[in-house]
Amino acid sequence: MNIKDRSVDLGYWLGWNALWIVPAKLSRPFFDLIAAATWKIHGNGIKQLEQNLGRVLSVNPESEQIRSLSLQVMRSYMRYYWETFQLSRLSKQQVVEAITAINASGLSDSLKNGGAILTLPHSGNWDLAGAWAASYFGSLCTVAERLRPESVFQKFLKMRTDLGIELMPLTGDGGTYEYLRNHVNKGNLVALLGDRDVAKSGMNNEFFGHRASLPIGAALLAIDTGRPLFSCATHFEGSKLVITFDEEIVFSREKVVGRDRLKLAQQVTALVARNFETHIRAHPQNWHQLQPVWNDLRIHSKDQS
Repeated sequence: MNIKDRSVDLGYWLGWNALWIVPAKLSRPFFDLIAAATWKIHGNGIKQLEQNLGRVLSVNPESEQIRSLSLQVMRSYMRYYWETFQLSRLSKQQVVEAITAINASGLSDSLKNGGAILTLPHSGNWDLAGAWAASYFGSLCTVAERLRPESVFQKFLKMRTDLGIELMPLTGDGGTYEYLRNHVNKGNLVALLGDRDVAKSGMNNEFFGHRASLPIGAALLAIDTGRPLFSCATHFEGSKLVITFDEEIVFSREKVVGRDRLKLAQQVTALVARNFETHIRAHPQNWHQLQPVWNDLRIHSKDQS
């Protein structure tokens, strides 16, 4: 393990093992300081974030408006970590009390008759939302992007499984899709982040008026299993995390194979993208997207993937 990995590992260890003994009135401002310091350095991650935000709002990414907004995003992002580090120590009741759910009945009703698929963007706190969903809906299965160093990834893995979330590491070795499809067919809820093509297996779609490669896994699961597909997004509102669910994604359920199957998946993903756009535009300060989404806005760095 190199020095950078050791430093990251130490930071996460302190978060999971020491943060809970520090009063919230002291620990939360500390994370705000981390956000401000990271933002001030203005590295490639922040620059990429500002490019992304500029496209979302159709504003010059070098404007004062975007510069100010990127600081808000970093504070929101550090709040995500602050909350997530404490998640494994929260009771189910505390998790429930932290959430305001809007329009969850459609998904809840669908799960009474079998599995369902849910897709959401990298906004708010998807880990806290997952902990709530696993309890509220009775199941939650997902995949996890493999983080570096491995020790950090294993800590995130354990934290999520301790919260009742079933997951499979996203390694690119195959078997992931079958794993998720089986869970849907067993009557479970499968949730997937859908605003960045982490697995490099997505398809081009229009996203905020420009072509981007977006994941089609959620759409394919809905097509292949015949089960309902929903989208949602989370944002912070005071001390609460708000989860806003959309209506079921409606599309043709005729049997399709081969290229027609992929074409339909692309069309369904376009419908999901429209919902994501609505949520992200409404709460851009909660969209934690420091990685490239559009190739023409890519900030080149050996540290980004």
